[in-house]
Amino acid sequence: MDTLNQTNEDTFSSSILKQATLLYLEDDEVIRSETLSIFEKLFKKVYTAEDGKIGLELYNTHKNEIDIVLTDINMPNMDGIQFMAEVRTQDFELPILIVTAFNDINQLIKAIKLNVTDYIIKPMQLNSTLKILNKILTHRFNLKLINKQQNELGIYKEIIDKENLVSETDLKGIITYANDIFCEVSGYKREELIGQNHNIVRHPDVSPKIYAEMWETIQNKKLWKGKLKNLSKDGAAYYVKSTVFPILDEDGNIEKYVASRFLVTEDETEKHKLKKYIMHQKSQQVKHEKQLKEEFDDAVHYAKMQKDQQVAKFIHELNEQIKNLRVKHSDDRGRILTLENSLKEALNKNDDLQMSYQERISKLHKTAVLAVEEYQKIKKRSDIVNEKYEKAQEGIKTFQGYIDEYREKIKNLEDVIDAYEQKFGHISK
Repeated sequence: MDTLNQTNEDTFSSSILKQATLLYLEDDEVIRSETLSIFEKLFKKVYTAEDGKIGLELYNTHKNEIDIVLTDINMPNMDGIQFMAEVRTQDFELPILIVTAFNDINQLIKAIKLNVTDYIIKPMQLNSTLKILNKILTHRFNLKLINKQQNELGIYKEIIDKENLVSETDLKGIITYANDIFCEVSGYKREELIGQNHNIVRHPDVSPKIYAEMWETIQNKKLWKGKLKNLSKDGAAYYVKSTVFPILDEDGNIEKYVASRFLVTEDETEKHKLKKYIMHQKSQQVKHEKQLKEEFDDAVHYAKMQKDQQVAKFIHELNEQIKNLRVKHSDDRGRILTLENSLKEALNKNDDLQMSYQERISKLHKTAVLAVEEYQKIKKRSDIVNEKYEKAQEGIKTFQGYIDEYREKIKNLEDVIDAYEQKFGHISK
């Protein structure tokens, strides 16, 4: 068995091994002691045993901690195959590697039936063994990560499904799923939407360039966000803030598209009403000021012409009315500004709440894409290893055939020697 140099030890110390717990079974005390001293530096924790019986006890006690098992086949009390059989009654997916010799063909076949993850030929080369352990644990970690992300996405989808308009389409934009809120707002029944192109709710006011940009973005495996004006079945317009993102399969290919939207129709309506009211008030203000100025100028001109005290008094009263109207207009303007600020605060609060959901989805989506890419790399490496494994199996079978052929020749030679001795007497070896 080889030993690790400092450079390789540093490489493995920053690998996935640091997060994993190993169960190591080896009956040879010298090999076990030397290997354990290195394993303990590289793994988070190592449990070790000199036979399968003690190893099984350790497994039963720490099964929730153990991430991978490395075991010799030939051990006292309980061998590696018996140990594997007992473990597989409880967990058929736990990675188990066996250390075997070329002449353990029958044992190897039994191990394969027990879903052995990989095998290592004696004498065990430690660098190669650590690379195999690291590869298997990385693959297993990425699978767990993908499953976790899918579960989280499922939870967030369920939350968003209750609050937002959610739909799914295939790669051509054909609707395959629509939630209750989407049906309620669009005015369509679910069976009317399924199988239809998503442009069934497209409003003619929206520029085709916006949809072209959306498709280009999501087909490049990125998120698209924006505000859209949609059309319901009865012809009414409604506004939504949308997030559209692709769902990738384990090979990194786009499987479908999911869209999550929240209504902003009421906000848009209030904005339009408020803008209209403000414009009307401004128009009335200009009109009143113009009218008052004309009346005031006429009155002044008349007063100057008539020099009448009553007219002067009238002008004074008219001036007071103008002041009062200006104060009233100022109050109205203040109320309008207050309404504008209140509406803006409400919109910002609603946007912040919804965007927190969308940002979480974005982060999960990015992490899922990275995990899938890493999984693809590991899968390719795994395919190469499997191909080498199959070739090795063929080599073993060929090698076994040579052994059987030589055994047959030796047996025939022994028969010839026995026959010669019977005829001519004993031959001294």
